[in-house]
Amino acid sequence: MSILTQQINKILKDKGLSHRRLAQIIGEHDSSLNSMIRSKRAFPDDVIQKIAPVLEVSPETIKGWILADKYPKSILKMAIEVKQEITPESDKLILTVKIDKLLKPQKLSRTGLSKVIGYNQGKLNKMIKGVEPISPLVISRIAPVLDVSEEEIISWTVADRYSLEALRVAIGI
Repeated sequence: MSILTQQINKILKDKGLSHRRLAQIIGEHDSSLNSMIRSKRAFPDDVIQKIAPVLEVSPETIKGWILADKYPKSILKMAIEVKQEITPESDKLILTVKIDKLLKPQKLSRTGLSKVIGYNQGKLNKMIKGVEPISPLVISRIAPVLDVSEEEIISWTVADRYSLEALRVAIGI
């Protein structure tokens, strides 16, 4: 059973609520909510926002439970470290800042990186800027060029998507 499922079921039991009653309270279909609680379907932000007050937890706590199910603690710890270490410039993502910083000593541009890994420059640039999700294939190709682990790159993307509070909840479980 997932951490998300365990945590929600425990709170519902303590409150004397069923999944069906919770679904009624927040205005969701019972089957849809059950799929989310069982981690069979993604939990949209709007549902997290509706369910959090009923469970008397923060939305970030729920996101932390989801993270704890999705990523190993090693990646979550790296995400916390990098999030505390880097204050991204303006609107740049941690992923963007880290990749650009690691390319500089190698005298490689993003265009040069795309040639080294044999990947479309436009698509790669969109991934580095966070316009599109970075694929596992691209992560596996750029990790050796940047001389970092794939897990470290994944941690940058996790740090960009989630708050420190959610990351800390995930580690604490």
